[in-house]
Amino acid sequence: MQLFENDRHSSAVIHGDVIDQFFAPVQFDALTLLAGDYEREKARVIEVHGIITQEKVSGVLGYFFDGNGNDQYGRSASIRHTSAFGEIFQLEGALNELTAAYWQRALNQTDLMEHMPQARRSQWHKTLNAWRDHKYKRGENPELDMPEFNLDNLRATIQSLLSRRVEFLAERVDGIFRALSRTHVTNQPEGFYKRAIMSHVYNDWGSTDHDREGYIHDLRMVVAKFMGRDDPCRASTTRILHLARASRGEWVEIDGGSVRVRAYKVGTAHLEVHPDMAYRLNSVLAFLHPMAIPESFRKRPAKPKASGFNSKTLYERPLSNAVTSLLSSAETYYYLEKTTNFRREYDRINVPNTLCISVRERADSKHLLDEVGSVMAALGGVLTTCPKHGRLTYWQFDYDPRDAVAEVAARGSIPDQKSYQFYPTPPNLAQRLVDWLDISLLDTVCEPQAGQGGIADLLPKDRTRCVEVSPLHCQILREKGHNVIEGDFLAWKPGTSFSVIAMNPPYSEGRWQEHLRHAGTLIETGGRLGAVLPTSARRLAADLLPGFKLEFSEAIDNAFDGTSISVLLLKATRKPL
Repeated sequence: MQLFENDRHSSAVIHGDVIDQFFAPVQFDALTLLAGDYEREKARVIEVHGIITQEKVSGVLGYFFDGNGNDQYGRSASIRHTSAFGEIFQLEGALNELTAAYWQRALNQTDLMEHMPQARRSQWHKTLNAWRDHKYKRGENPELDMPEFNLDNLRATIQSLLSRRVEFLAERVDGIFRALSRTHVTNQPEGFYKRAIMSHVYNDWGSTDHDREGYIHDLRMVVAKFMGRDDPCRASTTRILHLARASRGEWVEIDGGSVRVRAYKVGTAHLEVHPDMAYRLNSVLAFLHPMAIPESFRKRPAKPKASGFNSKTLYERPLSNAVTSLLSSAETYYYLEKTTNFRREYDRINVPNTLCISVRERADSKHLLDEVGSVMAALGGVLTTCPKHGRLTYWQFDYDPRDAVAEVAARGSIPDQKSYQFYPTPPNLAQRLVDWLDISLLDTVCEPQAGQGGIADLLPKDRTRCVEVSPLHCQILREKGHNVIEGDFLAWKPGTSFSVIAMNPPYSEGRWQEHLRHAGTLIETGGRLGAVLPTSARRLAADLLPGFKLEFSEAIDNAFDGTSISVLLLKATRKPL
């Protein structure tokens, strides 16, 4: 006898590149050892039962329970309230508990539970726990009877379930699709399209519906398999949905660019699946409903011409879900200090603008912690040793990093340095540039390509406007108190001019030239434009900035970490007409 006996059959195969080798191998030798452990444990349970039920033993057990029925705090132990302690030592209940525990251990040695859809998982738990109902009688509902735990049943059950992992994956996708709202025309009845709407995700109090959240988590699980990522934890889905609700009406891109979600006040969640993922989801859906899914929905999408989310390339190397889980668990660092308060011995002292990983979480592998550290550093965090406790460390920021780190954990990625040409301006270089511009109390200032504020932090915040294309960097700038315009500087038309612009433009493919030219159009008469530029600017800048007086610094070698590029500083003053 085996679980899911009624459903056992040989599963078809999903062909092509839709399903790859997702599944962990199973060591059947380990199952043999598990069966042996069960038999030994069962023999011990029977032996103990035989000892306890002897008259000479059971006759004195009451003294033990009565004499030791209170814990160290004087509270009654739960066993004290049992009407007859002999009930505790009934053999049938102990063997049922043992059998259920070993069946669960058997599945835990595989990746089967991870791939079961929720309905199957519920069926499994119901079967393993049906005997706990006082009305349960074996044989009345055979589908609820827990099978005996022996090697034959164990091998047969595991092999049957293993053969159905692909089917379980398809059922999970089907469950997601069936959970989509049928009252919104955006949802396509033929399969997943670009946009999907799920109703009743949020209640009136802002909490998420457990089942609806579970379907969204199933979607993330399936997409993670397609992307070759490790499985996300359920708690991270909760955090993502809360983040979306906090940013209500705005898209929150998650899981390496594969999905984005937007929450609405009415409680709905809009989900947009990357076309490459939608195609794969529909191919899996066609496994269960081959006649219902049109061929057009099962074709790999052509490269989109439009801009935006659907035209993006999925991140080739998103952060692992293990790393994002650690990032999500990061908390403000605190230390304990002796207090005079009679109610407590210590005060908890929070260190502002810090994040740390708990000691419990630090038990994870070193490479995970190293990757977390690289993310923190990319966001401006500096690893710092606690002056109070020399063995403890945390990351110190010059802004509140919690929202920024939460967004990175949700996105599953950090802004690509090469794509955004983000090379933070070294502090000494930024300070030198700002000092050279000699900013007065009457100057209006702008910093294009502000990044994380390497230059902007040295400018007067009340008179400075920052322009930045990266949403995450914009968030960091806002946390620092800057006035931020999110968008491409080259497309920005502020409708006003500035007396000072300080900038460190992107260099690749000569992009600094267009940025410098556009910045020049925003400078008022007598205003100054300061820039960190490649050394080639010495011969090209005059053509880019007609009507400006140009001054250059000497060449500065190896100015940026991770590069060997040489730069110079430019100060350009707009001449009167």
